[in-house]
Amino acid sequence: MTENSTFSQSNNDDSIIDISTNNAMPLPRFDEERQINTNIYQDWKVGQKFSRKLNLNTEQIELLDKLNFSDNVFNEISFCKIQILKQFLRATDFLMEKCIPVNKSYSNVFDEISEIIIYQQYNYRKESLNYHYTLQSIKTDIYNNILKYCENNVRDVYAIKRKINTDFQFQDDQILRLYEKKISAKLLDFLTEDKHKILEADIKTHKILNETNTNRWKLKFDDISTHFSTIATYKWEIERLVDINDKNPSVSHIYFEAAKFIAVYDKITCLEMYFNYLNKDLLSLKFENKQLLKFQQKLLFKSQEEMNDFVELTKTFILNRKLDLIIPQIPQIFKEKRKKIKIDRNAINDIQKLHSQTVELLDEYLNDDEVEEVNQQKIKTEIVAVLPEIKMINENKFNLEFQFSEIQINILELFEKSSFSITQIELEEYVKSQNLFLNSTIDAINDKCFEMLDDVLIEEDDEYYNIFPDYYKKLLI
Repeated sequence: MTENSTFSQSNNDDSIIDISTNNAMPLPRFDEERQINTNIYQDWKVGQKFSRKLNLNTEQIELLDKLNFSDNVFNEISFCKIQILKQFLRATDFLMEKCIPVNKSYSNVFDEISEIIIYQQYNYRKESLNYHYTLQSIKTDIYNNILKYCENNVRDVYAIKRKINTDFQFQDDQILRLYEKKISAKLLDFLTEDKHKILEADIKTHKILNETNTNRWKLKFDDISTHFSTIATYKWEIERLVDINDKNPSVSHIYFEAAKFIAVYDKITCLEMYFNYLNKDLLSLKFENKQLLKFQQKLLFKSQEEMNDFVELTKTFILNRKLDLIIPQIPQIFKEKRKKIKIDRNAINDIQKLHSQTVELLDEYLNDDEVEEVNQQKIKTEIVAVLPEIKMINENKFNLEFQFSEIQINILELFEKSSFSITQIELEEYVKSQNLFLNSTIDAINDKCFEMLDDVLIEEDDEYYNIFPDYYKKLLI
């Protein structure tokens, strides 16, 4: 068999792969997966992730990449995170420039503190791998601690009362004193002065912050009330405040507090705010139906007739919930209402001819009407208007097997309305108003839920009491 015939036979055999041509199959690129993983790792690194947004140089990228940025509800908001990182870079620059080590052999205060900690906590030789690794690790801990201080400073600017823990990892008394002297004390002074460089939050950020911090609006409301100038400006400011709290479950409280404040200055605006409160309150999970205080009612209504008109208007609104139809009717409440008597003189003359006593009877009637008007003037100064309780029927939404009392249901609904997180002071005030003790009340609720949840429902966390939303859902019918 010739070589050519052998080749020809081989060429016809499907079991043989021809590699003699130029169309060779490309070898797999084993570095592709590695590249993908590298990209994921880089995205995880803070410096790499924000290098373009913050216009970082190489040194800043390397510094931020060292950070362990633990995500939470606050710093997960992109705008907030950027402000934290910007202040962190300003803070580290300040400490590098202004905090000069006593020992000139150290390039900066971070190296000085880190080496002192190694000498006091560990017994590593300076040339060893353990020494170099621990040195870098301690410096990273310092940077992370500075980052936490920066986050709390941004939280403070954005009126977030809840702060994160800034305790330094090394709790030795000598180390803590040294750390405070060389870093934390100087850092806090800097952060106070640097607050003005933190940008005002945009509308989107405000809405997110207000959704998770349901009482945050109070600081802005107090500011609006303190700087009150005109009715028009006040109404605009309140509407703006409501707008950035549109996802806040406590948004109705803004209108109610606004109604209370403005009652002294303008009746119509007060009731406009109150009906806006009712509108938001009716949309909430629980209709609270708060009433204006008695002294505010006295300011608003000068007669029982005005009070009655208001009550009827309130009932109408609760039934139809058409705010755009109710608001224009508010001024009608305060319009002076006078009785008009039409007298037909010709008829009087005819009656006089028929009976001589008609004039006396008419005089009696007219005199009675005058007496009635005098009595009405007296009533205006004596009447105390009291709004009727307009109650809505609230079906029990909790599973009956828990056998929650009315107070326990109110507490659970208070948690729901406050995004499942309430300050200890706020909850204690409510419980005391019901003549109960805080701890025993919480324990009672937890005991009823423990069998189902196999865990506590209401959990204490520093100055707050929290409920895990998924646990709360399990209580519902």
